[in-house]
Amino acid sequence: MDIHFANLTPDSPGFVELRSQSMAEGFNMLRRLEDNWHSGHNRFDRPGEKLIGASADGLIVGVCGLNIDPFTQAAGVGRLRHLYVDTEWRKYRVGSSLLSEILKDAGHWFDFINTNAPSSAFTFYERAGFVALSGIDKVTHQLCLSNPAR
Repeated sequence: MDIHFANLTPDSPGFVELRSQSMAEGFNMLRRLEDNWHSGHNRFDRPGEKLIGASADGLIVGVCGLNIDPFTQAAGVGRLRHLYVDTEWRKYRVGSSLLSEILKDAGHWFDFINTNAPSSAFTFYERAGFVALSGIDKVTHQLCLSNPAR
C-alpha cells in the first residue's frame, strides 16, 4: 500500500466523498474548509501555509492543512486545520503520516503549532508530541517545534 501526498483543493477529485464521510461522522471541518476555500477566506496560500491530501489507489483518503493561526496576534504561530482520515484508512497510520508531512519545514515559518482538536483526537495529538492546554480559546493542544524559526 503506497500513500502519496500532494497539494489539493476542495475541487480535487474525491474530496466531496471524503467531506460527505466526515459529515456523516459528525465532523464539520471539511465542509468549513470547502466553504472557506470557495469564498476565498482561506486558501492556504500565505507564507508557510499548505493544504495536502493523502491518496492511495487513486483515492483521497485524508486531508490536513496548516495556516498562520488567525486566533492569535503572536508571531510565529501556526494552526493545524482540518485533519481528517477516511475511517477505513485510520488503521494504516495515515493520520500520523499526514501530520508528519504537513509539519515538514514548518519550523522555517513557525515556532509553535496550535490545534483545536475534538476530544476523540486528544490521544492522537498527545502521542504526536502536542501538549494539552487549557484556558486558551480555540486551542486544545500545542506543539513546540524543535527547530524554532526565531
